[in-house]
Amino acid sequence: MKPSLKHYADYFSIGIYLNICSYGEIINWVDKLITEIDHPEDWMIELSTSAYKHPLDVVHLLDSIPGEQNLEISLRLMIAKLGRIYPIISPDHNRFAKPVHSKLLRSLYHLIFDADSIADELRTAIYQIDMDLDYVEQGYGDWSVIEQDYRKLLATSFDYQQWL
Repeated sequence: MKPSLKHYADYFSIGIYLNICSYGEIINWVDKLITEIDHPEDWMIELSTSAYKHPLDVVHLLDSIPGEQNLEISLRLMIAKLGRIYPIISPDHNRFAKPVHSKLLRSLYHLIFDADSIADELRTAIYQIDMDLDYVEQGYGDWSVIEQDYRKLLATSFDYQQWL
């Protein structure tokens, strides 16, 4: 199923939260939408000119895009993007996640913590990587466990790469 405009809007909101999506990406996306239609909607014009707005203002604009939310689809788009940005994650000092990866993986966990609409496959992959990250950093196990968990996480969203 092709993601809707709302799914992409939520994907970009998540991307801002995770510090993975830039304003430039959002503006390029909405500018492309504007060129494809005769009469752009107000939110399109607002987003197209949002380069210097505060992140919360951009998120509010993204939230105003009409449509039905689906956290799972938006999250799978984000994980597909993670696979492009970080195809592998390697340890820092052979045991600890690099700060950027640690923050990112912990933030994914917090995103889904209270979400009910996430498939078990995706939820399990995110929980597993969070739990194993704690164990490895405490000295139980080696980094190969995290690499394996991360590959499983990326595999949950492989089909969504075509939509980025």
